[in-house]
Amino acid sequence: MKTQSKAANVAWMVVVVLLWAICFPFIVTGLPDAPPLLFAALRAFLAGGLLFAVHLVLRRRAPYPFSPRDLGLLSLIGLSYTAMGFGGMFLAAGHLSPGLATVLASTQPLIAAAIAAAWLGETLQIKGIAGLVIGFLGVALLSWSGFDNNNAGYLWGVTWVLMGAIGIAIGNILLKNRAGRSVAAPMAVQLLIGGGILLAASAVGGEQWEIRWTFRFTGSLLILSALATAAMVYLWFALLARAPLNRLNVFSFLTPVLGLLIGFMFFEERLQPVQILGIVVVIIGIAMMQGRNAVVAPDESATPP
Repeated sequence: MKTQSKAANVAWMVVVVLLWAICFPFIVTGLPDAPPLLFAALRAFLAGGLLFAVHLVLRRRAPYPFSPRDLGLLSLIGLSYTAMGFGGMFLAAGHLSPGLATVLASTQPLIAAAIAAAWLGETLQIKGIAGLVIGFLGVALLSWSGFDNNNAGYLWGVTWVLMGAIGIAIGNILLKNRAGRSVAAPMAVQLLIGGGILLAASAVGGEQWEIRWTFRFTGSLLILSALATAAMVYLWFALLARAPLNRLNVFSFLTPVLGLLIGFMFFEERLQPVQILGIVVVIIGIAMMQGRNAVVAPDESATPP
């Protein structure tokens, strides 16, 4: 991959991670006004509708014609990436300490790397394995001060976070498998399918469909849907056509880094020495994954579309 293309991928991945990093604060902000699965379903529906509108504007023609195979694959993506990923994220909020939740969620790139080796033919070399492990250890250092498990819903919280991590890992594999074609329409469809699954789970789980349309809930829903979902998945799916999954997925370790830096710059929060060390370790891990001989993948030498 050309240096210029690689630099562009890195820049866009930082944007993707920043959009992903704002998810949790806005989920926590909106949860007092709506049940979690219904909230997650509304997020997916609104984001899917926005992306479908983008597709119609950009294409200026009839909706993208999906084959039965396409619809089957997008249904699996909707189930894993959207329903399991979003559902786990919303259900876990408030049940775990931020530190433990961050570390558990950061198992996603590790899970995806294991699946990618068998499914996508992406193999991590020693340098790549070391980079992935170092990045994960950096996240653990960042989250060290947040390990407080004195919560009655601790085990449920662990379950939901791991369910979300597994769902997103599987979804990323499926997304990579379909990358390189139309972006907005397939992402809209999988979000709408995932939203339907979340809505069904909300009904089966006995959630009361009562929403307080407060300013904080409406604002949280709009930001989560437009920026942290529609814009994020559009960019992410487009990037998957440009580089191996493992090279991109390791950037998810930056999520807690950006969260800490936002707190430091805008909310006068102090960075502890162990957190500064964690930031450095995460960056080293990501840099190792971007180097030569870290990942062997079929599309490593492909020219970005």
